[in-house]
Amino acid sequence: MRMTIADHLAERHADVSKYSVTIDDKEGVATFLLFDLSGAVAGYQQYRPAADKAKKNHPREGRYFTYKSSGRHAVFGLESWNWSMPLYLVEGIFDCVRLHNLGLAAIATLSNDPRPLRSWLWSLGRPLYTICDAGEAGRKMAKFAHRHVTCAEKDLGAMTDAEVAETVSRFG
Repeated sequence: MRMTIADHLAERHADVSKYSVTIDDKEGVATFLLFDLSGAVAGYQQYRPAADKAKKNHPREGRYFTYKSSGRHAVFGLESWNWSMPLYLVEGIFDCVRLHNLGLAAIATLSNDPRPLRSWLWSLGRPLYTICDAGEAGRKMAKFAHRHVTCAEKDLGAMTDAEVAETVSRFG
């Protein structure tokens, strides 16, 4: 029996009832809505688990395809933030989901280089914590936060629950 997209997302720790996501098992795709700071839909990210990861940002062949409305800052997960706690920045949706599962406010910038979001992020006036992937891209992302942790061996989306909790505990 073939695994459904919802089953696959559950294996990746994503409770689809918590997010604005549509699932199309026939096409093998989940589409997550992205929002701007005002709460308006500003884009979407498609996830095709069976697709080739090498086809970067291709709408039918790539594993991930991200569309952002022209001139709009779009992120995933902003609805998790209550504006009083630190906001965690991560690269991808599944990294973000892992932090939401711990009750933390997190957004996925959908890139390791959130430079277009710099003014927007710093205008929030709240602590920003980043959990970065290793390498040059992670070092770029670290520059956009008050504090950061770098994951040396695997990203949050691939960690066990205990490893995610340990990573977050490094913020003190």
